[in-house]
Amino acid sequence: MTLLARLLPLADKGILSKMETSTLILSGFRNNVNLEALQAELEASWLELARQEAINRVTNARIAVAERLRPNNFVDLNLKFQLGRSKPEEQQILNAYYDALDALDREAETLIQRAKKAKTIEALNKIPWPEWLGWEALPLRFKLEVEQT
Repeated sequence: MTLLARLLPLADKGILSKMETSTLILSGFRNNVNLEALQAELEASWLELARQEAINRVTNARIAVAERLRPNNFVDLNLKFQLGRSKPEEQQILNAYYDALDALDREAETLIQRAKKAKTIEALNKIPWPEWLGWEALPLRFKLEVEQT
């Protein structure tokens, strides 16, 4: 997604992408785009783009998991707690939620730090990503092509 966001302004009508083994093949560029120069420019920053993609995935998944963890009656529980009218079991629900959020935040931060330190895309893909992230391996390479008609 990070790469596609960078390439969309150079597209004619959109970017067509397909995977072949561990190579991402992209086409659909405007005729005035120098694909060789663009390929060289992107190859120089490919690892940084992959790191940013990993960080974005962790951040987005963390938000989604935090939303799923939130109790259905969170607003009511929080209001009762602030007014000093919550029952011990309601406080326990809030405490468990905040403990889970803290653990999630710590795990997400650890993953982000590992992604930032990865020296290769292979190393990024080999990080022990948790199930909540739903990690899909990043392509090791990419290739820009003129759109086939």
